[in-house]
Amino acid sequence: MPSPETSLSRGAPVWPLFAKELREIVTGRALWTLLLLACPLVGYSFFQATSLYGEASAAAANSPVLATNLSPLDGILVPTFGSFYVVVTLLFPFVAIRVLGEEKQSGALRLLVQLPYRTMTLVCVKLAAVFVAWLLCAIPVLSSLFIWSMAGGHLSPAEIATLFLGHLLYGLLIGAVALFSASITESSATAAIVTLAFTIGSWVLDFTIAGRPGWLEWFAHLSLTQVIRTFEQGLLSVSLVAGVVVAVCAFAVLATVWLPPGIAVRQKLMRSAVCVAAAAAVLLVVTQIKASIDVTEDRRNSFAVADANQLARLTEPLAITVHLAAEDPRYIDVQRNVLAKLERVMPHVSVRLTTARQGFTSAAGEDAYGEIEYRYGARSDTSRSTSPREILPLIYGLAGVQPPASIPSTEFPGYPLVTDGAFAFLWFLGALPILIVFAWWRSRRLPSNSRTFHREVDMKIGTRVLLIAVVSAVALLLPAIAAPLKVDLSSETAGSEPKSLVPVVGIWRVETEAGKTVLAVDGRQWKEGQSSAGIADKARALYGERYAEFLDRVQAYAYYPYVVAKDVDDFKNGEISVRFEGLSGRIDQGAGILFNLKPNGDYLTIRANCLENNLVLWKFEKGRRSSVEWVRNTPTATRQWHDLKVRIVGSKVEGYLDGKLYLQHTLPAPVSGKIGLWSKADSYMHFDEFAATASE
Repeated sequence: MPSPETSLSRGAPVWPLFAKELREIVTGRALWTLLLLACPLVGYSFFQATSLYGEASAAAANSPVLATNLSPLDGILVPTFGSFYVVVTLLFPFVAIRVLGEEKQSGALRLLVQLPYRTMTLVCVKLAAVFVAWLLCAIPVLSSLFIWSMAGGHLSPAEIATLFLGHLLYGLLIGAVALFSASITESSATAAIVTLAFTIGSWVLDFTIAGRPGWLEWFAHLSLTQVIRTFEQGLLSVSLVAGVVVAVCAFAVLATVWLPPGIAVRQKLMRSAVCVAAAAAVLLVVTQIKASIDVTEDRRNSFAVADANQLARLTEPLAITVHLAAEDPRYIDVQRNVLAKLERVMPHVSVRLTTARQGFTSAAGEDAYGEIEYRYGARSDTSRSTSPREILPLIYGLAGVQPPASIPSTEFPGYPLVTDGAFAFLWFLGALPILIVFAWWRSRRLPSNSRTFHREVDMKIGTRVLLIAVVSAVALLLPAIAAPLKVDLSSETAGSEPKSLVPVVGIWRVETEAGKTVLAVDGRQWKEGQSSAGIADKARALYGERYAEFLDRVQAYAYYPYVVAKDVDDFKNGEISVRFEGLSGRIDQGAGILFNLKPNGDYLTIRANCLENNLVLWKFEKGRRSSVEWVRNTPTATRQWHDLKVRIVGSKVEGYLDGKLYLQHTLPAPVSGKIGLWSKADSYMHFDEFAATASE
């Protein structure tokens, strides 16, 4: 029992206790074993996802309709985080149990409760340590986001944040269950079995009774795995977030009830019953909250804006009776495309499923099977359709309102990306496990004996936490550390030539637009073409003794202005991007990225043109220009900023305009040479955010 003196003293600092809990996690094998096992699991899932996504993107290269179905949320994020979910479900309980199970098994818990901390404080600190442990376990899956971004993949911050929040809440829920299991058992092994009974039992609920109507459906919602599914759909539900927080707090309170030794079991059971009843009452309240946010870019969880606004004004109850079996594909379609969206947008919607799973075969022969009845106020109507195009007009008719006029909106473009993910596989099977093993080795070599408890906390634990933080940062950032060039013109003088780029052909200068410093190529005075001032000295600086050969080729095509990046000598693999704006030009308004520039003056360029609306890969060889790949119908409005990007992998070249993949070509030889920016004839263009990211 706690002594009276320590029980009255509640002002002790929490940091030493928190540092002790972190030490217990870091010094154990469970965390590092989980990280090592997570690397191949997450890596393989990410590799498979990127490969399949790349194949689908290749098929959609010439079909905009197929491209609109390519979403990184479904194709990359959900499968990759899904493997992390398996790791958390099966292995994370062993990490969370350690913060309490070892103390109970060794008898240290009896000493811990004598410290001047409340029992609730002890449990909250342990739960905070579990939260930090989960963040460390998420290093492999977070690094996959950096790899995908570095490969040129699109990421939506709202979709990532929502999915990450869902997995975080699930991890905290698993951690809280593990703490509760450790508090009611006497050994870590037994606690692990109890925790896995919760997690594996959730899978059993999903496989057996999920989708059945009535009280079975309510009972299936108790499955822990149901937490993540809504977030995977890109839906941020207030009631779900609040419900998980309540469940985490409830398990933490139960752990607080069962943690102190020396209290009668009957008294603990009574307190637990009160806790469960209070949590159930709060959950009953929060489940009535209907507010939710569709964070997906394609608005998959919502009707069109005009329909959503009109439906929100219908205040009378809408009762829907569905005569379908729960496993019938038609019910799944209407639930996803209509019913779930109606429940989100209308204030009063009730759905009743009349046919249970057991009666699917016999019910299929009934006359009413397949019908869906809609009752709004005193009016009702039936339909067999599962499409919102037919159901929404039916609801408007029942409500006596006119269908709304459509509001123009931007159609989801899709984000195709052709990639194979080979680099990611090497990262997850090579570099990242080496970093984890190194951090594990270093944490176990740090000194364990100290003169005082506070010195051990301040030095030993602080060092280990710092080491973990450094390794975590390296693990997350290393895949993205390959940016040899990012041109910054903010410190340069307007009206002068750029210092970070070497003008070779044409008039290039720094200008100011709307208070921002940009690079301009001015071809308004072009007649027959001209080299930049001091071209001989600049050629000598670029290629030394071979400058004469370079100059011969430059003079041959002097009416194609270009600048060369100073600090990139040999660009082979990676991405080069720039933003551009066409200002004027009667002959051309061309903006291009130059690459594969050789000492003899040969080079390649991928360029967009605001007058022609096309994207072309040009080859300049022996003073002659020829087209390699030509893509038409690439909208490039003048006096608007556009994004141009080229992705190079060996001899493969991909061209992107405004984030969309338009051009793919395989060269006869791998790319290798200097890079820069390119224009043509009388083009007057602005360039900004010129950057190159190399990858090996």
